[in-house]
Amino acid sequence: MRRYLKQLQLGLLALAALLAGVLGVVVLSPKPPSSPAEPAPSQPAPEPASPPLAVKPVTTQAVRPEPAPASPPFVPPDPELESAWADKLRAAPDYAPFFDAMRAAFPAEWTQALRDASAQGGLQKPEGVDLLMSLAVQEARGKSGLLAARADNGALDALFARQLAVARQLAATDSALCLDFLNGAAAQRFTLFAATHRAVMAGQALAGIEAIESGAKAKIQREPPSQADFDLLEKALRAKGLSAEAIALLLDGKQPPAPIPDDQACRNGVAYLETLAQLDEPARMRLYALAVQLMAHD
Repeated sequence: MRRYLKQLQLGLLALAALLAGVLGVVVLSPKPPSSPAEPAPSQPAPEPASPPLAVKPVTTQAVRPEPAPASPPFVPPDPELESAWADKLRAAPDYAPFFDAMRAAFPAEWTQALRDASAQGGLQKPEGVDLLMSLAVQEARGKSGLLAARADNGALDALFARQLAVARQLAATDSALCLDFLNGAAAQRFTLFAATHRAVMAGQALAGIEAIESGAKAKIQREPPSQADFDLLEKALRAKGLSAEAIALLLDGKQPPAPIPDDQACRNGVAYLETLAQLDEPARMRLYALAVQLMAHD
């Protein structure tokens, strides 16, 4: 038994990570700074930063879903805002299924997202509709994100499949941005990516809403992952060809002697998500549920 239970922070309700800041799914711990200077002998050594995708050392106690936070004060519909945004919404048909689901499931949060996006100049920005989606996802996740951990198996699988689709697209186009995505870092460049990849981003956002709705109905209480689950994951990563250093970085947060190049680190992260998706269903669902819970706690 290893000393720590590993935690997977796979950026659930993924736009919330990718759409953090101006736009940003998510995923994991912050990317570590490059080669920090050695502390002076008289100073205590700083805590090491979590590496890309690394699971954080924690206690072996289960992370249990908490009660949903109290609903915010009701925000009444705003027909004037809806009318003001109508042209922008029509110009982004890929987002329509998500926006329709958001209106139906979270009407107050939807109206608040419209107000926030308008206040940030979204009506004047070409990427304003992408900003609106980001804010809408954040509103929904802030209210009910924990419910996604109780979703049925199909909804959780769909959520992570959409996460993987975004990671693969980024891996093929921009390895540095891919790592930002996998680590949940906010980046202005995500706005441009989202604006040119709206279908994949909308699919991810919609999967998050559907997982929340599924969790509210299914209310599945899953056991936390066991050490055997993590051992199975490690074995599968080895079978996929990942090096011992790459696996130690992904699962234990151990930095290799030589930094892994961005493009390889990005491919390792994609392989990580692919491997999770291929695990036997019981272990996969326990790991997915834990990931959702941790994301909601962040």
